[in-house]
Parts: sequence; C-alpha cells; structure tokens
Amino acid sequence: MFNSKDKEIIKHLKKSPEPLSTYQIAKDLKISWSTANLHCFKLKSFGKIEGEFKESKFGQGIKMVWWVGRGEE
Repeated sequence: MFNSKDKEIIKHLKKSPEPLSTYQIAKDLKISWSTANLHCFKLKSFGKIEGEFKESKFGQGIKMVWWVGRGEE
C-alpha cells in the first residue's frame, strides 16, 4: 500500500520540528513538487499525516503544510 517514497516523506516529517510545506518536502527529498503533493495527499487520506492550508509569508496566496499525525508519533 505504501511505497518507499511514502515512507521517506513520513520519516522526513517525523524529524522536522515544525510542519513542512509541499515545496520544502520536494526540495529536501529532491523530488518534484507534484510528486510530493500526490504522496502527501495519499498519506493524508490514509490518516498517516495531517495537513492544512496556511497563508504564505512570501508572495501571495496560500500553501499546504504537512506534519505527522498523532497516530504516527
């Protein structure tokens, strides 16, 4: 059900002291933004991580940030 990329994202979020944006996950793991986005929404749908939209500090608009859900800690 979960592949190596899913597990890598969960591991990376567990190590982070704060929620990470989709862009930051993609940059840190050297994957495309769309790949990170796809896997994060997949993990969210299975309850492995949580996410919410936040106002972006830079530029305009909003960004999605992710963290490990309580069940995964």
